[in-house]
Amino acid sequence: MKKRNLILILAVIVVGVAWYAFRPERLFIDQSVSESFPTAAATTNTASAPVTLASGKFHGVAHDGKGVATVYQTSDGKQVLRLTEFQTSNGPELRLYLVAAADASDSDTVKNAGFLDLGSLKGNQGDQNYDVPAGTDLSKYRAVTVWCKRFGVNFATAPLAMGGQTSSEPKTVASGRFHGVAHESRGIATVYQVPGGMRVLRLTEFETSNGPELQLYLVAAADAGDSDTVKKAGFISLGTLKGNKGDQNYDVPATVDLAKYRAVTVWCKRFSVNFATAPLTPQGM
Repeated sequence: MKKRNLILILAVIVVGVAWYAFRPERLFIDQSVSESFPTAAATTNTASAPVTLASGKFHGVAHDGKGVATVYQTSDGKQVLRLTEFQTSNGPELRLYLVAAADASDSDTVKNAGFLDLGSLKGNQGDQNYDVPAGTDLSKYRAVTVWCKRFGVNFATAPLAMGGQTSSEPKTVASGRFHGVAHESRGIATVYQVPGGMRVLRLTEFETSNGPELQLYLVAAADAGDSDTVKKAGFISLGTLKGNKGDQNYDVPATVDLAKYRAVTVWCKRFSVNFATAPLTPQGM
């Protein structure tokens, strides 16, 4: 009898711990918020309207997500992140993060890129406001993520476009012209941010010599006039060069810091030779 009672007690403890960890009732109970837009205390009759600094639409990651995230600057200089028409799943220990990436379509990007914690998510539904710390660099923190701290999971993310751009046209982030190193080369390398937050490196009017095992690198230098610079500065491979002539596109990982990787190099992996490089100049960053 005592053994049976002990088993029952242990079972109750296990169930209690599991309930606390997973909080399954949150999956069925929504927490709604309806905050009005915060207004700065007006000291004059000429207080200006808030300025939109950046905005973007949520997309689901581990859970469905919808709504708009907008960063405003109020007339007293404060920055506010406002979620409108927002909705995602509920869960334990949900936080709102500003992520140092152009987008985050998985959980690893949030962990690897770094983030600013804006506090507990006020509700999984409805309009809500969050203070953005003074001095936050929105050219670095370019996405908003709903993060489940209990399990380290990205629920949903909104990539932010500066100035609240909603145009379907891609935005030029950086560009530069190729110059020959080991081989004569020409053409333009341009990094675009496309709607949805993805970044693409596009080569246009491009031409260089063909060769074995040609790769396209983003190099951590302002330029590379030789092969040693590429080796010493460090690089990120964007994959095999698709062709030595013509227009072509390459995905740029969301975690790449273009303030660090400032040149594009055509690299012959077989012989460790820099065929050509295009130094990138930031455009509107």
